[in-house]
Amino acid sequence: MLNILDIIFLGLAFAATVTGVLINNFEKHVPPFIIKGYRYGSFAYKGSDANFLQLIEVPKAWYRHFYLFSSLFGVITLTYMTSVYYFNLTVNKFFTILLRLLLEQDEPTVSVTAAIIAMTLLTIQCLKRLYETYIVQVFAKSSKMNLSHYLAGIIHYFACIVATVGQAPLFCGNQNREYITWNDTRTTVLAIPCSLIFLFAWYEQFKTNIIFANLRKDKKSGKVVTEEHSVPNGRLFKYISSPHRMCEIIIYTVLLLLIPTKTFFCIYLWVLGNQIQTAIQAHEWYKKTFKNYPTERLAVFPYLL
Repeated sequence: MLNILDIIFLGLAFAATVTGVLINNFEKHVPPFIIKGYRYGSFAYKGSDANFLQLIEVPKAWYRHFYLFSSLFGVITLTYMTSVYYFNLTVNKFFTILLRLLLEQDEPTVSVTAAIIAMTLLTIQCLKRLYETYIVQVFAKSSKMNLSHYLAGIIHYFACIVATVGQAPLFCGNQNREYITWNDTRTTVLAIPCSLIFLFAWYEQFKTNIIFANLRKDKKSGKVVTEEHSVPNGRLFKYISSPHRMCEIIIYTVLLLLIPTKTFFCIYLWVLGNQIQTAIQAHEWYKKTFKNYPTERLAVFPYLL
């Protein structure tokens, strides 16, 4: 049985994938308002059609709000989980009722260890992105995104955190603390390799965003000197056009392995579809915009796509 979050993210995954495929392969036949509503940033729709959508566009820099919200929510939730599991705090009944309404689940599906590790990794990812968007990245003042992208980002991080905590012991179902599953064989086997893979992707995504930011800064002073786009080079850019998107997929693959639930799988499908289709669009934009763009680079997965 699908809960409300499952339905939302299956819908987002379907919309992102199908719309992306149609635009990437049959753009001439896709109505301008769909293209303008879907694309943003460097490869935003440049035509004069569907200008009415400008009424519901917001600055791309508002990406920062995703990570401000998710960092605060993640830190608070992680602190609450730690207090519940290790300091015997009782889970508030209102909180369990809310989680029950959203997830429609009566029994936990992950161990305490899996939930704590996943929430920790998700929180440090949000904190890193908070730092990047407020300190590192340079957003063009003219760059816009549709309000739907903004709302999807807020809903995404809310759902990720809710799905992680809401399917864990004591937060799901009425249980006796003495009988909860603190750890299991699966988590014991996956915890270290998953954490290491996550940290690799986490670090590479950070380095990728530094490379992007430096393209718009003076090398000596570090001051922003342009908002124009240019070709990034170095590290994983040797192989693909969107290392940051590949790293995002790796990060959510790790989280799914730790939290292998129906709801998190639906979220994963949305991340996968959105990141792949956006990476393909970025790759095609690079090839059209820069004549000497490296031909050996692929879109998002080295040697594959």
